[in-house]
Amino acid sequence: MSNANPTPRRTALVAAAALSTVMLGSTPATAEPESGEASQAAQKLRELSRQAEVITEDYKKAQDDHAAKRHDLGRFNAEAQQADRVAGEARVQEEKLRGQVDRLSKASYKGSQMNSIAAVLGSETPDAFLDRASTLDLMAQHNSESVHAYADATHRAENARRQAWDARAGAAKAESDAARLEGDIAGRKKEMDSQVAKVKDQYNELSEKDKDLLSGVQSAVGQLAGSGAAIEAVNAALDKQGSPYVYGAKGPSQFDCSGLVQWAYKQAGVDLPGSTRSQVSVGRSVSQSEMKPGDIIFFYSSASHDGIYIGNGKMVHAPTEGQSVSVEEVEYMGEVHSVRRVAG
Repeated sequence: MSNANPTPRRTALVAAAALSTVMLGSTPATAEPESGEASQAAQKLRELSRQAEVITEDYKKAQDDHAAKRHDLGRFNAEAQQADRVAGEARVQEEKLRGQVDRLSKASYKGSQMNSIAAVLGSETPDAFLDRASTLDLMAQHNSESVHAYADATHRAENARRQAWDARAGAAKAESDAARLEGDIAGRKKEMDSQVAKVKDQYNELSEKDKDLLSGVQSAVGQLAGSGAAIEAVNAALDKQGSPYVYGAKGPSQFDCSGLVQWAYKQAGVDLPGSTRSQVSVGRSVSQSEMKPGDIIFFYSSASHDGIYIGNGKMVHAPTEGQSVSVEEVEYMGEVHSVRRVAG
């Protein structure tokens, strides 16, 4: 794996890391801001940013849920159409066999006296008896097969009708849920926009020095060697170092945290939902001691922030307002909520 080679933008690495860690989570002992004014401004921006991140992920989760319901609607409608086709075919077969069974039933009733005994009594020779008995047995077998086929067609038609009914009921619920979520999305979008506006207003109130400290350094970590979806996702994310953070953005030139994770894995052929709320349930859980490149790390009790582990205690992520996609030490990010492995 390549090592990080940070290139200073406007200020020293230590100063940049100081305000950056204040913004993002726990603060090392060496990361004290230089003035009380900067500390208050950074703290307020950090709090507003965290709130905006939580609201944004709630909004994106509603989008994920809405997309899932729309997918369910399409699936149920397809199932209903398929069930209708099966039912139609079964009904045609049922009608065809019904006439045949009716005719056989009438023939069987009228000729019931023609049993094996009648065949014996009416036969002039043993050979004639054998021929007549074989014919009667064949008729009986044919009659049984026809009845069974008719019953099978009837059952298939009924089952298909029930499946079509269930599918339409599922589609109706999915459509109702999707409509409800559309309203939920609109409300959450309004709430997100309001909170993001507060963050931007607070960011604009920072001094140029504070903004420089916040922007930090632009990481320049090279590509990882290896193959597989996990490594491909890591390298896709690393390719986006320097891309600006924008709330709710999913690429390809702007990202928020979950947007970068989703986009990077999509480049590797893995489809992930678009919010941390949904991403935190995909794949399988692994411990921090088991982490390997490509694992997704979630932070804070709300799991409202995530990034992709690249190895050697580092991760690539889209940090927050005023920053860009970069590589940082996992230990400086704050409380780890969980780690999920979705590939490899």
